[in-house]
Amino acid sequence: MTPFLLWLWATWAGLDLVSVLQALFSRPLVVGVGTGLLLNDPETGLRVGAMLELFALDVVPVGSSRYPDFGAATAAATLAVAGASWDGALGVATGLGLALGWLAGTTLPATRRLNARVVRAHADRLSAGDPRAIAGVQWTCLGFDAGRSGLVAALALAAGWGVRASGWAPEPALGRSLTAVALGGAGWAVMHGALASGRSGPRWRWLSAGVAGGVLAAAWL
Repeated sequence: MTPFLLWLWATWAGLDLVSVLQALFSRPLVVGVGTGLLLNDPETGLRVGAMLELFALDVVPVGSSRYPDFGAATAAATLAVAGASWDGALGVATGLGLALGWLAGTTLPATRRLNARVVRAHADRLSAGDPRAIAGVQWTCLGFDAGRSGLVAALALAAGWGVRASGWAPEPALGRSLTAVALGGAGWAVMHGALASGRSGPRWRWLSAGVAGGVLAAAWL
């Protein structure tokens, strides 16, 4: 039952990215926690999800921009390292999640092309405001993305399960080094996004206030 629930969860996350609610179910932090709960290891899900969320913060899925799909990737990364010591496994999970997220993102342009063909095929009826044509195009395009999300979820989870079943794990020292690299990369991704978006005066003030507040909170904790 758990594999099926994991597949449903990962598929739903892929649909939420663009096609359905866009209610943040596709965010790595949410996907990671949900996957961890299904695997009875919410702590690992929270850690993996939080790490990949830092890389995904600067990703805005709008228009025709190219972006990764972190939904199924986060679920697979959590599955791969659930139950393992976080300091040696988090770097591996991060690398797996980033790679799978990028690969999953390559399927989005193909779905857009399929959607464009459907729209062109019904252009006359759509221009005339035919409600049946409008509903048909919406459901057809939603079906394309549902198929894409389901396939991506199945392949990503298979990869995560393959890593888990193989029993492979880096040496403790290497694992900790990979985790340190992943933490450094996540920190750089956050700072790059903040600096890129904080060009105006008011944004710089908010950025400075946030950094100061974070430092004070970390010192207090």
